Formats: sequence, C-alpha cells, structure tokens
Amino acid sequence: MNTPDPRRPHAHCRRPDDTSLRRAQSFWRRWLVANSLISGTLALCWVALRSGTRPNRLAYPCQQAALSTATLALGGPLVAGLLAIRRRVLLALRRPVGLVSVGCGVFVLCGLWGYWSWAGQPAPPRLNPPGDYRAQLYHVVNCPQEPVGDRFVGIDNLITLMGCRGLKFHNSPNESLTAGPDGIIAADDVVIIKINYQWPERGGSNVDLLSGLIRWIVDHPDGFAGEIVVCENTQFASTDRFDRDANNAQDHTRSPRDVVESYQSAGWRISLYNWRLVRRTQVSEYSDGDLNDGYVVYDYDPDLRGRISYPKFRSDPGTYISTRFGLWDPVSGEYDRAHLKFINVPVLKSHHATYGVTACVKNYMGVVSGELNTNSHSAIRYGILGALLGEIRPADLNILDCVWINANPYTGPQTPYSGATRRDMLVAGTDPVAADIWATVNILIPAFLENGHTPPWPEPSADPNDPGSDFRQYLDNSLSYILAAGYPATNDLTRIDSYTWDGLGDINLDGRVDLADLAQLLAHYGATGGVDYYDGDLDQDGDVDLTDLATLLSVYATGCP
Repeated sequence: MNTPDPRRPHAHCRRPDDTSLRRAQSFWRRWLVANSLISGTLALCWVALRSGTRPNRLAYPCQQAALSTATLALGGPLVAGLLAIRRRVLLALRRPVGLVSVGCGVFVLCGLWGYWSWAGQPAPPRLNPPGDYRAQLYHVVNCPQEPVGDRFVGIDNLITLMGCRGLKFHNSPNESLTAGPDGIIAADDVVIIKINYQWPERGGSNVDLLSGLIRWIVDHPDGFAGEIVVCENTQFASTDRFDRDANNAQDHTRSPRDVVESYQSAGWRISLYNWRLVRRTQVSEYSDGDLNDGYVVYDYDPDLRGRISYPKFRSDPGTYISTRFGLWDPVSGEYDRAHLKFINVPVLKSHHATYGVTACVKNYMGVVSGELNTNSHSAIRYGILGALLGEIRPADLNILDCVWINANPYTGPQTPYSGATRRDMLVAGTDPVAADIWATVNILIPAFLENGHTPPWPEPSADPNDPGSDFRQYLDNSLSYILAAGYPATNDLTRIDSYTWDGLGDINLDGRVDLADLAQLLAHYGATGGVDYYDGDLDQDGDVDLTDLATLLSVYATGCP
C-alpha cells in the first residue's frame, strides 16, 4: 500500500488535468514574452527611422507614444527576467524562447548603439552667405494657362521682367530689353533644360512652359545656331520615352516629346536625353579616354553620407557633353565650359514622402544617379545636391513652375490633377536656395493655409521658418556646400530682392503698357477667331472686344516694377 508523502500533504488530491494546465500557462507566458519583445523592438525601430539624426524629434507626440510602447513592451519582460535571473538564467538559455529573447536583446542593443554612434557624428560647420550679397528673384503672376501656339505668356512676361531689372536672357553684342553682352544664352550655346518628369499629371514640370522657354532660345536675336537637350533622370520611374498621356499641360496629352519633335520638324537642333537609362553605368571622363555615356562617381564622402555623381553623355546630334567640364572636342582633346548652359525647370510642390518641399535644389535629384552605391536620396539631407552644384556649378537660370502646385502638406511628390492647386505664377533667379526659401514662404505655405491646412506641419516638415525642419535641413546644408565652392547664395529672406509683375496688357513685350499696345489691340478690334493674346485677346476668349479694351486701359501706362 502506498503511503502519502508527508512533505506533499495534498499530492493525493491532484487533479488529473494539472499537467495540461501547466503546459497552457507556460505557452501563454512564452507567447506574451515573445510578443512583448517583438512589439518593443518594432517600436524602437520606428522611433529610429522617424527621428533620423535629429534627437529633437523624440519630443514629438508620435515618437513619445512609440517610446512608451517600447518601454512597456520591453520593460515587463526585462524586470521579470531580472527577478528570476539568479535561478532561471541557465535554464532559460537551454530553451528556444530564451535564446531568441537574448538574441533579440543583443541585436537591439547593438543596433541602437550603432545608430546613435552614426547619428552623433558631427556635421560639417555651416557657412554664412557673404555679407554684401543680395539675391534677385523675378516673380510673375496671373499667367494665362492657355498656350498661344508654341508660346507661353507667363514665360514671355518673366523674361521681359528679367530684362527690365537687368538680367538679360539673350547674350548678344546688340543691346535690347532682353539681350546684351552679359546675357545668359548665346547664339551658339548648347543648352541643357532639366525638367521634372518623374511623376505624371501635375507632378512634373509644365509642358506648355517648356515649349515657351524653347521658343525664346531659338528666337535668339543673332540667329540661334546652337543646340538644346531636354534631360531628366526619373530614377526608378519610367519616363515612357518622355511621352505619357497624363502631362502637366492644358492639353494633358501634350508631352515633352511632342514639344521636342515639333521643334525638330522646324529644323532646330533639339533632342531628348534620358539619364535614367545610364544611371547604373559608371564611367570616367572624356579626358581619361572614356567616350561612353554614364555617370562619373566620386569616392564616398563621410560628411555627405554618400557619393557625388554627375552624367556625361552624347546627344542625338553627336555632341559630347560633360555636365561638369562642358563640351568635349575629341579632335582637340579640350573642354568648352563657356558654351554649355544649364536651365533648371522644377515644379513647386509638397514632398510629404521625405523632404517636405521640392523646388529648385531638390530637382537636382534628377541629375545625380541613385544607383552605383551613391546613397544620393538619403544623402540629400546632408547637402549632397549642394555639393553637386559646387562641382558642376549652379544653373545659369532657375525657372520655378508655380502654375499648378501641390499645396497639401500630407501628400506629394505625386500630384494628381485633382490634388493640384492653381497659382498661375513663375519664379526665376540664378540663386536656387533663395528661390526655394522665397517661394516656399510666399507661395507654398500661403496655399497650405488657404487649403485648410494649419501648423504644426506634419513630418517630414515643410516649415521654412524652422531651421530643424526637414526642408530647411537639406536646404541649409546644400547652401553650405554651394558657398564652400565659391558661389553666392542665401537662405535669408532679408537678403532677397523680389520683383513681381503680371505683364497684363504688354502684348508687344516691351516692358510697358503704352500706345503701341493700344494700337495693336485696336488693329484687331472686333475680330473673332484667329486672334490670340498678342493681338489683344487678353482674356483669351477668342475675340478682341470691349472687355479686352477695358482691361488694357485699366493698366495703361504701367510697366515692369
């Protein structure tokens, strides 16, 4: 007969399902511990990704909530483990869940240590603009959206305004309102026009604006004998041969390819070049004996967290172009930088995906390669695009397309037709940083407010007044590299002179509304059909009538500011 063990007085009362109960309890304990560890680890990873190298973001409500989640999720298992560690640690390490827990803990700690070590690397000191430097910006408003043939009234008014204020578009020995010896585009220049064409609909540069800009180039007063190349690198997105059906134009089917082919058919030396096709091809410079198209890539720069890259390529007419050194002559073995001109034509929009704002500086992401281990997109925040500008030099002219903008801080850079805000403005200047900060303060942020979006702006922030915002971080770091390369630029609004004009009534583009414009309108008065803005149809309704005459008289004797 079995005698009950006195040390276990209730052993004879054990229920037959005690073993199953203990197994169930053990399973749920392991399940809770494992899920706590996974939840805590994911929360910490989210904090690291959202905070980047900016510890001040840890004060944001969403980051605070994630830290609380991590503390609760990891704290419970940690405390329980410490209490039981003396007698259970060896046993725990013999079990799979114990090994997984310890492994996760070591992984998280090593990852956090590496992350904070990387984030704590000191950034290069930022430079300040020259004390006597003032940026000049040219701003036209009320641009009619309807093109007039291959012309665009907004760009006509913009170049006229520039000429009124001393920045001549055409380089010519013959002085005129828009031409002079210090002008930008010479009759024999090769002109790169960098558009934004990564996104369809309103996410890309205005195609009607592109056409009007090309018209000004080929209408050089000395007779244009040079070449035009329309370029873009859309990185991961296909350009559809620059020929999508959904374009940023009044006629949505009008694409950059349509514009280029129209000018080609008229006999001009103009072509398209898709840098995206060579973004994975690393090459050397022409002077090194490499005639292949591709990207020249610099060594890794720890301050930039990336590698500078720039394209070199041969255009359809056969011109060898290095965006850094200029036009290459394989016969003489020499570069000509003076006759290579670069016009940057971005579109202003919210960039909620990463950097807050896309404008002139950010448009250079379509110049560099995102491949070849460049880390270009991530390195934007550290100023890599400004460093690129320091190498290839800033554009000879930036024309910021603000006809349709993305004025929703919660979307972008993709901008569908339904998500765009009409502003009918253009901004131009030779200082890309000044154009970006000025346009964001005076065009983008007011449009945010008008659309019902109020601060604080969502992360990544487009706030131009916060030096710690995502937008200002990349803009200010880019500014430092531009200044370090010896090119003047500024992010200080008090050092920016802006000139605003609507050009209304100046139908002969001489910078003023006078008797000549009135005479031109009266010559077509009463005409219906076959007339356009430059005949006096100021409201573009298909006729020249009393409404147009009244409009012109209301602005009579005005001119450029």
